[in-house]
Parts: sequence; structure tokens; C-alpha cells
Amino acid sequence: MSRNFDLSVTEVTVAALSAICAYRYLSVNQVAVMTGVRPKTASEMLLRLERNQLLGSFGNTGIRGYGKTPKLYFLKKRGHVVLVEELEAQELPVPPFRQINMTSRWSPLMFHRIDTLDVMAAVERDCAALQDYNLTGTLVEYRREKRGSRWQKETTDYVCLPALSENKIVPDAGFAVEHIASGKRALFLVEVDCGTTRLTTKQFEPTVATFTKKLAQYDRYLASGRIANRHPRLGAFNGFHLLIVTTSDQRVANMRAAAAELSPNFHPYYRFSRVMTESGVWAV
Repeated sequence: MSRNFDLSVTEVTVAALSAICAYRYLSVNQVAVMTGVRPKTASEMLLRLERNQLLGSFGNTGIRGYGKTPKLYFLKKRGHVVLVEELEAQELPVPPFRQINMTSRWSPLMFHRIDTLDVMAAVERDCAALQDYNLTGTLVEYRREKRGSRWQKETTDYVCLPALSENKIVPDAGFAVEHIASGKRALFLVEVDCGTTRLTTKQFEPTVATFTKKLAQYDRYLASGRIANRHPRLGAFNGFHLLIVTTSDQRVANMRAAAAELSPNFHPYYRFSRVMTESGVWAV
């Protein structure tokens, strides 16, 4: 480590580096939520880590009609070295370092991903406060995993074979919780709706994406049982609950009305919620 480092590593520092390593990149508020500190404290800490070359950043750029985009921090090689030193001393596993390759300073995809990360930050915070349950792992659509000889998004699956585009399903995120006393686990998949997707349509064009078509795909996924061994690091599951996070109470009511036409057998597996996030969209 460089002698020029002016850095004190604390438990909060390690928690922040671990969270950023796990999710690839996080905003100040997301780190604050996950580590339990105030946003101002998180901002000062992340800026200090960036100045010491442990973190890099992107975003924080002006877009006409929007203002400035959030600033997102990612782990650099030097930060990963510090994280490894701290976690190995505690005999804790350390994920391998993965370089963040930036092809642009900002992408429209990032707005939806930030909203998804807001949800996952709340999940991390709330599960840490539970006494009887543990959060055993998380999923996010932009992380990649190797299946066979191919790399693909870690939430990607197919509701049935053959593995064609019309059978593909890609949840925005997911997480598993375990009941400590019984060892039983439950899987939750997450869909974050920003209020722009059409709920239903009378058109018969198969390429028109709607909320009800997405739910029908999840119905097929539940019925197929293919989720059972899809995520072995999280556990084996008989099914899953789908958590749908959206923009307002009215949007929730409209979603429920649109979903009423689908099979009632699967209605108990869906949960709708909304709470305000930093970016103005709603989340859990």
C-alpha cells in the first residue's frame, strides 16, 4: 500500500467497500442506507476513499431537462486489496475483483438500475434488523454469471424449453431469506416499475410489451417449477414470491385491476408496494 495513504479503515468503511463490491456500484444514499450512517457521513467517507484511489466514480453529469445524474461509486483494484486484507483477517469470504468497464459517462438504463438498487438497499437494511431471519443472498439483473460456456445476466432463465427469446424471463433483482430456527428459505424476485410500461393492450402484436404479459410469463414460470434449482448458492425452492415495486397507490390499484384477468391460482404469489426513493420513483 502506498505510503501516501491518509486513510483510517473502520467497520463502516469495510461495510461500504463490501456493499459496493457486491453490487458493482452504489450511490451515496444507497451506501448510507446499507451501512446505517447519515448521507453526509457516507458522502464524506466515499469522497475520501475516492481520493485515496480505493474507489472510482461515474455519473454526476448534467442532462438537459433532468439536471445532474447521481454520482455512483465503484471499487478499484486498490480498494479490493484493502477489502481482502480486512475480510481475510476476519476469515470472511471475499468476492473476486471485477473491473468496471465504462463505455459512457451515463446511460438511460442507469435510471432504472438505480431505482432497483434503492430497493435492494432497503432490503439489506430491513433484513439486517430482523432477529429471526437472515438475508442469504441477492440477485441483480446486470451482474453476469457463467452458465456452461456462456456468460449471461444472473437473473436470466427460461419459463420452458427451448431456450428462445419468447420463453426468456429476466427479473430486475431477487433475494432469499432464511428462518434461522427452522432453516427454511424463501425466494423473492423483484420487478421495479417506473410507471412507463403499458399495463395491458387490445393489440395482438406479440412484440408489444405490457405488464399483464409480464405477469403471465411469471405465471408460466411458477407453474414450470424451473426455479427449484436455478440459484443453488441461494438454496432450492419450490416456488417464489414476486415483489412488484411501483410509483403510486393509483398505479398499484391499476396493476391489480389489470392482473385480475389472469389465473387467480397465482395471485397469492404477488406483492405490490410503493415508498418514495431518492430519485423520485417509489420503492420498498
